[in-house]
Amino acid sequence: MSDKFLIKLERFSAWVLLVLIILYIISGFGMVKRIIDPVLARYIHTELLPIPLFIFFVLHVGIATNYALRRWGVFKSAKAGDIYVIIFGLILLVLFFWLYLL
Repeated sequence: MSDKFLIKLERFSAWVLLVLIILYIISGFGMVKRIIDPVLARYIHTELLPIPLFIFFVLHVGIATNYALRRWGVFKSAKAGDIYVIIFGLILLVLFFWLYLL
């Protein structure tokens, strides 16, 4: 993929992640402080938000980490960094889904 596309994807994922985190916080307070209907808050907090929140988190962190590793010269080639970040992201996704579905 081109760097231009990845940078746009990383920025988009950051904005989506910001909205999801705000909704997650509001739904959490909705359950505890009853600022919104507790049943709706619990559904949003436990059923609706976890999967997209984690997917966008891994996407955002993965792309940003890839560029940081490139800047720091951790890997000799860009492909090695790409493979490392993809494998690490997939491991995190599998771990999350395994824990979520328990």
